[in-house]
Amino acid sequence: MLNLIIFGSPGAGKGTQAKMLAKQLDLLHISSGEILRQEAKNKKLATQINSYLDKGRLVPDELIIKLITERLEERLGKIGIIFDGYPRTLSQADFLDKLFERKKLKSPLVISLELEEDVAIQRILSRSKDSNRSDDKLKVITERLKIYHRDTEPLLEYYKSKKRLIKIDGRPDIETVNKAITQQIKKEVN
Repeated sequence: MLNLIIFGSPGAGKGTQAKMLAKQLDLLHISSGEILRQEAKNKKLATQINSYLDKGRLVPDELIIKLITERLEERLGKIGIIFDGYPRTLSQADFLDKLFERKKLKSPLVISLELEEDVAIQRILSRSKDSNRSDDKLKVITERLKIYHRDTEPLLEYYKSKKRLIKIDGRPDIETVNKAITQQIKKEVN
């Protein structure tokens, strides 16, 4: 059973590619951003989650692990999954690996969309014209990129050391990137 993690900086196209791959490969799309935005509508968690999202900061590991685990409980091992925006820290990656190990499942392949920071910023600013996301403002984008480099980028070495990392040039158009991803996945699973 194929499981994937789509990885990259803010603006790299993770969400777009994850949705396409979920449809193409019949995978369940688990988006940490979507989960957090849904939970932010829940009065009980709204203030806590929004205080992080509005500043471009990562939600604490314990909370995101709890929310992701709730989504996986009944599905893990029954359907292939594509994780979008999760894991974002080494402790989240370690938790996910241990969860797959406990369930005796093959660990997910990691697709890293490589993109220069200036291109990422332009993409997000362009997206912000259509989205009403509180995290698509330049000040917040800059903070998100700083946090990505500090907390999330180290995962590249973690997954590289486990021989599960596939790097894809994220600069071309959506279809070209998607084709490159699917070709690499075919090579890995055959």
